[in-house]
Amino acid sequence: MHKHVKTNFIIIIAYFCFPSQVPAQTPFHHSTLDTVLVSYVNDAGLVDYASLQKDRTTLDSYIDSIGSVSPQSHPERFASSAHQLAYWINAYNALVLRGIIDAYPIESVKDIKLFNGFFNRQTWNVGGRLLTLDEIENDIIRPQFNEPRIHFVLNCGAKSCPPLENRAFTGTSLEDRLEKALMRFTASEDFFNLQEDQLILSKIIDWYRSDFHHQTPSNNPQKTAIDPLIAYFIPYAAPSMRDLLRHPTLNVEFMDYDWSLNEQQTSSPLDTKP
Repeated sequence: MHKHVKTNFIIIIAYFCFPSQVPAQTPFHHSTLDTVLVSYVNDAGLVDYASLQKDRTTLDSYIDSIGSVSPQSHPERFASSAHQLAYWINAYNALVLRGIIDAYPIESVKDIKLFNGFFNRQTWNVGGRLLTLDEIENDIIRPQFNEPRIHFVLNCGAKSCPPLENRAFTGTSLEDRLEKALMRFTASEDFFNLQEDQLILSKIIDWYRSDFHHQTPSNNPQKTAIDPLIAYFIPYAAPSMRDLLRHPTLNVEFMDYDWSLNEQQTSSPLDTKP
């Protein structure tokens, strides 16, 4: 009797002192989205929507996966803040693709719902929550991560958006890819165009200008009065442009926004309608 009591006591002590290891949670993977992007997005960031609509199984599978899991519903499956941000960027871009092929053929995402409804009224299941695209961007990504470079990788399905990248984002490569995306932005006259005393920027920068109001001594070593919006981009601009960007009389203007669909130049079903 005493022997059994002693044995049970030892087992209880061992249970509390040496708890069994909880199995590690499987990291969330974006390989199915990667397959979609490699297959249907070209190097210019344009999408073959007609083909994607016909062969949508892989994209639908990815949408189902983000419907079940998110950094909010399963934080243990995301090793770092970078992994979380990669998830939200991928989710946003994938949902835009899904929304477009659900409505295709269209000429613009503005055609999907009136009065910007595609972004602020159409909801999607993400980690068990119903969210709009605007909520993903403005209620989760921007306030939680405070990362202006997301504006160079989030793609809204329009030609004036920064090009959709044809590989899914991952936490391990996120920092490098955000830097490269910003460098591509400043190297393209479609988004960043310096003309004499004017810097003409993408309308996206106007919409989200408060995200870019960061000025550091490395941006402005001469301590001259520079628009903080310009100062943000100086380290990323071509060296030949940097002194011109620091000129105190430089004015900032913004481009018109082209909401036409970011579609590859193939024969669109709209072109063949009677």
